[in-house]
Amino acid sequence: MKLKETFYLKPTLTVARDLIGCVLVRKDSYGITSGKIVETEAYMGFEDKGSHSYNKRHTPSMDPLYKSGGHGYIFPIYGVGYCFNVVTEAVNVPRAVLIRALEPVEGKHLMGKRRHFSGINSSNLKNLTNGPVKLCQAMHIDATINGINLCGDELFILKGSKLRSNEKILTSARINIDYAEDDKFKPWRFILEGNKFLSRAI
Repeated sequence: MKLKETFYLKPTLTVARDLIGCVLVRKDSYGITSGKIVETEAYMGFEDKGSHSYNKRHTPSMDPLYKSGGHGYIFPIYGVGYCFNVVTEAVNVPRAVLIRALEPVEGKHLMGKRRHFSGINSSNLKNLTNGPVKLCQAMHIDATINGINLCGDELFILKGSKLRSNEKILTSARINIDYAEDDKFKPWRFILEGNKFLSRAI
């Protein structure tokens, strides 16, 4: 079942946790790719030094971040790719959840082609979508769809199945945000414990 707008309007930390185990789906002219969300990070807007919108910053490319929950905010990083964020809460409350890692489900060979793999095998599968830039490349997510409505049919999220008894959601500090000063220690990263597709273990 596709997640509805009401899911994304909830508090950001709740959305970040509840997205673990859900399935991100991308449909385009090349085919369908999907992956189970196993790692997220919450970014808490004006008061969060790790957020793009800290201290009420707002550039034209950030317009989607200021939309209502249920839109995609996609931005370039390091000149090598993109990061995909799920916008949360109300209009003009610029908070979002970064999708950091996926466990590939559908379209693995298409993902591999986009990642310039010579083929998919047991040794390189775990490197297919285990990072925010990697998963965007594998899923063909870029600035051309910045601001996309996640309740549409091109990029959307399906409700996940109930976690197994041996699966737990853990929290930790966020990754690679030393610029956020004291806010880098906030436990706003959520992971599916033990999953081999995490960008980094705790």
